[in-house]
Amino acid sequence: MYVGRFVTIGKTNGKLWAGYRVSSRSFPNRYAVKLGNDKVAIMPKDVKDLEKSPYISYNCIRVLPSVAVVTNGSHTDAIVEKIEMGYPIRDALALSLLAMDYEKDSLDTPRIAAVVSRHVAYLGIVTKDGLNVSTFPMGENECLMVATYEKTMFSRLTVDASSAEEVARKMFDLTFEKPVCAAGAYQVDDHFELGIYNGPQ
Repeated sequence: MYVGRFVTIGKTNGKLWAGYRVSSRSFPNRYAVKLGNDKVAIMPKDVKDLEKSPYISYNCIRVLPSVAVVTNGSHTDAIVEKIEMGYPIRDALALSLLAMDYEKDSLDTPRIAAVVSRHVAYLGIVTKDGLNVSTFPMGENECLMVATYEKTMFSRLTVDASSAEEVARKMFDLTFEKPVCAAGAYQVDDHFELGIYNGPQ
């Protein structure tokens, strides 16, 4: 099954985590890169691809103290900015998705987002037809996802992880078609560590 990009939230050994994977038919030549300790970006291997689509390069993860924001586009930054301004996380998520709306490409690609903070996680999606944002008090070994295609309703997965790198690797290895690269954020004490996986080298 091809589901496009997807975000996940999970809890393992009492630690919250969030994951992201790029799956792509149109722009597979991309990779994830860590930018310092607080950011992961999706980058094209050929910058000329940016002339074909403005949506293929963005910060997919940003972390603040005790908060990790994971999305499939530039709304990562908008959500972080609102949280920094003092908005409740659910409001920051909903307002950013509503304001930026779905991507105006040939497929009307939804914008999706996950936020994990302390013991609570959030998922959101905005499509051409509507907006859905929900809060999840995460249980042990619980994992949920939302994707840009096919799985646009929040659904459960069976995934556990013990590090950010393992989150990224497990996202990449899920059986959905056309994996390109993946990233993860994993709760460690009062902050989140970041991991990436760009496939077998």
